[in-house]
Amino acid sequence: MTAGRPAPGPEGTGGRLFTGGRLVTPDAGVLDGWLLVRDGRIHSVGTGAPPGGPTSVVELGGRTVVPGFVDPHCHGGAGHSVYAGDPAAVRGAAAGHLARGTTTMLASVATVEPAAMEAAVRAVASVIDDGSAPSLAGIHFEGPFLSPLRRGAQTRSALRDPDPDLLARLIDAAGGHAMSMTVAPELPGAPELIRAYADALVCCLGHTDADADRFARAADLGARAVTHLFNAMPPLHHREPGPVAAALLDRRLVCELVLDGHHLADDTVRLAHRVAGPDRLMLVSDAMPAAGMPDGEYTFADREVTVADGVATLRGTDTLAGSTLFVAEAFRRAVTTVGIPLPDAVRMTSGTAARLLGLSDRGELRPGLRADLVELGPDLRPARVWLGGVEVG
Repeated sequence: MTAGRPAPGPEGTGGRLFTGGRLVTPDAGVLDGWLLVRDGRIHSVGTGAPPGGPTSVVELGGRTVVPGFVDPHCHGGAGHSVYAGDPAAVRGAAAGHLARGTTTMLASVATVEPAAMEAAVRAVASVIDDGSAPSLAGIHFEGPFLSPLRRGAQTRSALRDPDPDLLARLIDAAGGHAMSMTVAPELPGAPELIRAYADALVCCLGHTDADADRFARAADLGARAVTHLFNAMPPLHHREPGPVAAALLDRRLVCELVLDGHHLADDTVRLAHRVAGPDRLMLVSDAMPAAGMPDGEYTFADREVTVADGVATLRGTDTLAGSTLFVAEAFRRAVTTVGIPLPDAVRMTSGTAARLLGLSDRGELRPGLRADLVELGPDLRPARVWLGGVEVG
């Protein structure tokens, strides 16, 4: 399957009817029924005899249809990065993820020196503006206001204490497309930054050495999410619960999970699901350029990365450098390996992230929302993808 701008399709007056499938809906659960698309949006969903008169009919043959995946944390894929300052690379990464069912994504710009970070942001913004990557919805700044002690694969020399002037430059470079940022709440100036920008950006807490109290205070100031929970932060301890317990217990915080079988043990995912539930968990890719590519040598921002057996680490270390994951695979593993119920996995890969990002027009199979759809094969891997009711191909 290849991805690109969808071709025009018959989704107007007669519409496109999807029939004979299993539809995972937000209210009724899994329905054996039909779905009608008109003008790029879901017109109606039902069971029993489908409506007549559609221009086009898609026979699903019993396959499952879920809303398009929403990925708020993605650095690249298909051999391309979103942080290189190259619009063609941004388009290539977005297309690689779209082909595998991610119909909405944020381009996550990793921490590099400020001038390079601004150039990367401008490149992403230009692609959003020209519409050449229709799945690209906005920009996430993963830094540079991160803890040196929990920096993971981020470049230490490029890290900064929170600086309102630098953030203002990044937001200006984003041209209205900045949607979220990751910040370590314990850094000097972080509380003030979170308070000042909580209404303009989704403030995510991550790459942090904070304790539980600092996490709670950051949520009081308007922080709303946690970047790759459990990773790049102190572990859960019975006498020092730290940010992990604070994040799981605070109903104001939505938490990312990287469910690739390497970042987290399956029981850790089960624990998070049982405590926080699907409306407060998002399965993200945190993908770097090697997603969808063979093992070998790659880069993450300005760092050298080795990918072996699908695991990306900084060269010569065991430090994880993002993932080679697609959200579709996180979804499949959630259901088939971890045992998360299908409707919950759908919320964790679509609805929860869409709601967090304020994208109220997508993320569920509900009338009136965008017809971003993924048809899954028997193995729960994407078979076909539709963006606005038009097949991606």
